[in-house]
Amino acid sequence: MTKRDDIAGAAVAVFARHGFAHTSMDLIARAAGVSRPALYQYFRNKHDVFAAVAECATGRIVRAAERARDADGTPADRVHGVLLVKLDAAGTDGASFPPELVAQAGAMGVAPADDELVHLLAQLLAGTPEPLETAAVLLASTAGIARSDGGPEVQHRRLRLLVDLVVGGPTVR
Repeated sequence: MTKRDDIAGAAVAVFARHGFAHTSMDLIARAAGVSRPALYQYFRNKHDVFAAVAECATGRIVRAAERARDADGTPADRVHGVLLVKLDAAGTDGASFPPELVAQAGAMGVAPADDELVHLLAQLLAGTPEPLETAAVLLASTAGIARSDGGPEVQHRRLRLLVDLVVGGPTVR
C-alpha cells in the first residue's frame, strides 16, 4: 500500500463518523497520522480524499463479487454469493457508510459498485429471460433486505429465499 492508500484508509472512519459535511482535512490528517501539509501532497481537497475512499470501497466490493461469481457451486449459489457481498456492504457487517455518504458519492459521480454488480449477476443469469433486468431487480431487492429487521442471520436467509425463487423458480406444495 502507498501512503495515499493509507490516508484514504484512515479517512474511511472519519467520513463514517462525521459525515462528509463535517469532515475536515484536519480531521483526516490527524486520523492518518500526517500533517496537513503532508496530506495536501497527496490530495488537493476533501473531495479528492472522499473520491479515493469511494473508489477503494467500490474496488473491494467488485473484487469480492468477482470471487463469488467464479466460486464453485450451482448458479443459485454463485448468484447468492454475489448478492451477499452487496448485503454485507449495505450494512450487515456494521462497516457501511451512512446514506448521506452514499448520496455524496453519487453526487460526485463516483461510479457505484452496483453497476458492476448488475453486470456480474447478468453473466450468471445469461440463460434466463432479461438477465440485466433480473440482475437489477435482485440487486434492488437485496438493498431492501438490508434495510429490513431481523439482523444478519434473518437477512441472509431472506436473501437465499429470494435467490432460490428467482433462479430456481417457485415450487408449489
